[in-house]
Amino acid sequence: MNPLRGIINQPVTVAVGVVLLMMAGLIALKRIPIQLTPNVEDTIIGVSTFWEGASPEEVEREIIERQEEKLQGLTGLRSMTSQSQQGVGSIRLEFVVGTSKDAALREVSDKLREVPEYPDHVDEPVISATDPENQDYIAWIIFGTTDPNLDIRTLQDFAEDRIKPVLERVPGVSEVNVLGGRERETQIRFDPRRLAQFGITPTQLADAIRGTNTNVSAGRVPDAKFDVRIRTVSQYESVSGVTSTVVAQTDAGPVTVGDLADVVETYKEASTFVRSKGRPVIAINAQKEVGSNVMEVMDGIRAVVTALDAPGSVLETKARELGLGPDDRLTLRQVYDQTIYIDEALALVLDNIWLGGGIAVIVLLVFLRSLRSVGIITLAIPISVIGAIVVMVALGRTINVISLAGMAFAVGMVVDNAIVVLENIFRHLEMGKRPARAALDGSTEVWGAIVASTLTTIVVFIPILLIQDEAGQLFRDIALAICAAVGLSLVVSITVIPVAAARVLRPMRAAPPPTGWRRIVRAALWPLRAFGAALHRIPDVAAWAIHAMCGSVIVRLVVVIVLTAASIIGSTMLMPPADYLPTGNRNLVFGLLIPPPGYNLDQQAVIGGRIEETIRPFWEAGDFPAGSAERARAVANLPPIPTFNWMTQQPGDPVVPPPIENYFVVGLEGIMFHGAIAEDAEKVADVIPLFGHATRSEVIPGVLGFAFQVPLFRLGGSTGSAIKIDLTGDDLDQVTASASAVYQQLGQTYGWGTIQPSPSNFNIFGPEIQVVPNRRALADLGLTPSDLGLAVQANGDGAIIGEYRIAGDSIDLKLIASDAVDRRYIGQLEDIPMATTSGAVVPLRTVATFRRVTSAPQINHVGRQRSVTLQFTPPSDLPLGQAIDEIRAMLDEMRTRGSIAHDVGTTFAGSASKLESVRLALLGDGTVLGTMNSSLVLALVVVYLLMCVLFQSFAKPFVIMFSVPLATLGGFAALYAVSIWSYMDPYMPIQKLDVLTMLGFVILIGIVVNNAILIVHQAQNFMLGRADDVAGVTEPLPARRAISESVRTRVRPIFMSTLTSLGGMAPLVLMPGSGSELYRGLGSVVLGGLLVSTIFTIVLVPLLLSLVLDLQAALGLKTAPAGAAEPTLAPTA
Repeated sequence: MNPLRGIINQPVTVAVGVVLLMMAGLIALKRIPIQLTPNVEDTIIGVSTFWEGASPEEVEREIIERQEEKLQGLTGLRSMTSQSQQGVGSIRLEFVVGTSKDAALREVSDKLREVPEYPDHVDEPVISATDPENQDYIAWIIFGTTDPNLDIRTLQDFAEDRIKPVLERVPGVSEVNVLGGRERETQIRFDPRRLAQFGITPTQLADAIRGTNTNVSAGRVPDAKFDVRIRTVSQYESVSGVTSTVVAQTDAGPVTVGDLADVVETYKEASTFVRSKGRPVIAINAQKEVGSNVMEVMDGIRAVVTALDAPGSVLETKARELGLGPDDRLTLRQVYDQTIYIDEALALVLDNIWLGGGIAVIVLLVFLRSLRSVGIITLAIPISVIGAIVVMVALGRTINVISLAGMAFAVGMVVDNAIVVLENIFRHLEMGKRPARAALDGSTEVWGAIVASTLTTIVVFIPILLIQDEAGQLFRDIALAICAAVGLSLVVSITVIPVAAARVLRPMRAAPPPTGWRRIVRAALWPLRAFGAALHRIPDVAAWAIHAMCGSVIVRLVVVIVLTAASIIGSTMLMPPADYLPTGNRNLVFGLLIPPPGYNLDQQAVIGGRIEETIRPFWEAGDFPAGSAERARAVANLPPIPTFNWMTQQPGDPVVPPPIENYFVVGLEGIMFHGAIAEDAEKVADVIPLFGHATRSEVIPGVLGFAFQVPLFRLGGSTGSAIKIDLTGDDLDQVTASASAVYQQLGQTYGWGTIQPSPSNFNIFGPEIQVVPNRRALADLGLTPSDLGLAVQANGDGAIIGEYRIAGDSIDLKLIASDAVDRRYIGQLEDIPMATTSGAVVPLRTVATFRRVTSAPQINHVGRQRSVTLQFTPPSDLPLGQAIDEIRAMLDEMRTRGSIAHDVGTTFAGSASKLESVRLALLGDGTVLGTMNSSLVLALVVVYLLMCVLFQSFAKPFVIMFSVPLATLGGFAALYAVSIWSYMDPYMPIQKLDVLTMLGFVILIGIVVNNAILIVHQAQNFMLGRADDVAGVTEPLPARRAISESVRTRVRPIFMSTLTSLGGMAPLVLMPGSGSELYRGLGSVVLGGLLVSTIFTIVLVPLLLSLVLDLQAALGLKTAPAGAAEPTLAPTA
């Protein structure tokens, strides 16, 4: 029994299935997480070890080298890098894809326990499973005040205690950080001369405080039925406890801390500063949990910010406590929201779906001229797309900019099967059959072809789904979205479409002559009717042409060879250099600033102020109300900013950046960064030259500036497509000299703003004064080098000697010399007084010598070797693949002439290594075995073998596969056209052959064969007598006529499905907006490939099929099953 007959006879069952699927889809739509980018599962573990006061060399020698020795043998370790800085050492461990994060964490912890010992005062290593290089915060919040006299930085503890916990309680928030404030501390300010009067050294004072400020557990003792815990409780609970601590006993009585020092509650020296629009603020950022819905998380964050900033909140209460004036207040405002881009991308895709769907409807109306038929076909779109959401939820995927692309492209593809089925049903109706019979015969005739075409579209993604690298994980979302939607469209086309056609369509009758208003409408639609009539002539013309060409072997050979050669040669000529990931067009610009080594925070604040003066007019213009005269004047007065063309090495055309919002500057130890959001998101690229102009050497001499638009994907480094050049060696001087030469060459070739070195000041060492103890002199005074070290530390930043808790807050105790509190310059370090146990005060120069040296502010390792990393971000119009080739050639030339030392190694990392991984996965390594294992070749082989099974033939699938080179030519041609278009528009991201665009060629393999399948399958049906010809006669046809008849009957559905697919995809390629930069390259490849392959497939495939059948006949091979007429070819010239 024909299963389609049973389906058509059970319309209620089909309707119930559709309703249940739609209900499940709507429920899934509410539950599926929404986020900016897909989750990429990588195993990266960080290890941080703190050693207060230690120099980078000490951290490297005593911590990093010991840890690296144990960690180098970790299972599955791909790379190990480290940084040794003042007071802290950090190691980044990257494992091969697929390594269990939990297992890696356990092994790292076990290996670190094998480190034999650390110096005194080194903290326990902190292990984390987050990658600091790829952190992407979903929200930034500014905590400030309208009172210019209030130092907002002193409210760090308030922000930590009252704001941060509320934000952390928002469902889906994983981490909240507070930056820019000053934490509370208690300083014990002593006078060395006062200590000397009592014969007390700073070490004895510190030991007395440490010994008193402690809680000790004494275990448990039995008491009747219970065990009672015993603890000695002596930790400080107030400043008075510190002041009353006894340090020594004298004849005059006990000597307390209060007798020797002033105990002052104050704030720590700032380690960071944050300024927003020229005013000090505290910045708060938030990260979300993996798998959480960013839209819901941001709704929660916005609600918290609104509640905290409302009247009567804790901010208002705190303002009253601080005595702020009636017109002043504490403020909390959100300055960055990741969901803005997501909302815009969602809106763009939805608009494109509506527009593309509308275009598809118009195309169907032109061809079918039946509203009922068009209505039936459009059922496939919502059922397939909404049903695909169920599959995405079941597989644990999310809605993001990548899966949205899959959904958007699927809209143009899911109607293909429905068109093929309904068009064939419509053709049978035109033969005079009843709707039910036409539905059965029409769907039965083509169901094999649509199964084959659907399976080829799906199986082509199998090799792609097996790629485990980061790019492969990005592919996964778009592949699963397309597979789910297209797979459901197959089910819809063989169930819903035949059932609906049998119930909705009407038998064909001769149309009555138009009368009255019908005549007017008919006349008005004459151009459309004429165009439709012309389209209806195309099948006859195409069939006639194919039938004529099949009569000559020479013509067939020439056409096949010319088309195939043109597609291969054209594709080779048009193939552009490869790129990694599209940067997107995110409305956020960051700039990194590298001040000279040793610059303190005050000097960094001066630098920030100079930058702000240049940028101030642009944020002030944005502060005026929209539409006001003040705003119009401010915008009109914005100055033009010069630009630089790296290709010509000449100044470019000046630009006038748009007003900006939420400008901020942040200063950290050794580095600064600033950022802003453009008021006009489409012109955000113009903010980059503004940042470059504000940080030019005339404004801030000696400071290196580097600005970039924050990318959507941070997988390729902070700038999205950065090439990391690691220069490694055992001799730091050789590494530094070689890195300096490469840095100079890159800067002169591509511009200084393209390079970000790490360490930031690798070739400029910072000043350092080394205090070398005179052990003999110290011993004569009853002192030790440790006493000297504490004295020097106390006369510098101070020595942390403990902590205590007040109201749940942990407060550091710092021992510091009273003279050092207000010291801003090094002064006479040698004359710093040092108390001795004998009651004398001696200057430091009597117990130590001083030498001024320079030292590296940071020491990096790559693979246990000292290294310098140059992160190079190619200009926007330079493809990553071309940049890699140019830099590789440049490095080889520099090594040849000796600019790079022989013992210094150079390796590529970042986007360069990841692009190479993707290239190997897609195309192989160039060897025969490697190419056969590549995903692209596997996709071709899988599609071919699947069709061999479906057609029970090796020859016919070979014919069908010839449509792929034609599609490749069309894809490269369309990509070239879009690339030229992007060069012409200064605000459109340059279109390159990135890995998402490469995926378009994989998609083409699965869909362009569909048209060829329809022709070959229908020709086979005609040769076997399984299809009705144009006259409604079912009998076996000779090969030549079968091929021409297959073209005649399949041209219309081919054109209909192709034009609807093009109409569905065209808006994604042509329309601007957030997210369009991701879809444009992929869409242009699919659109161009589908268009070119459709036009030429109608010619190439029939002619090649006739040649194959001719060859089989000549060799005496059987081309049809027993009982069917043997296909014969007409005599050829």
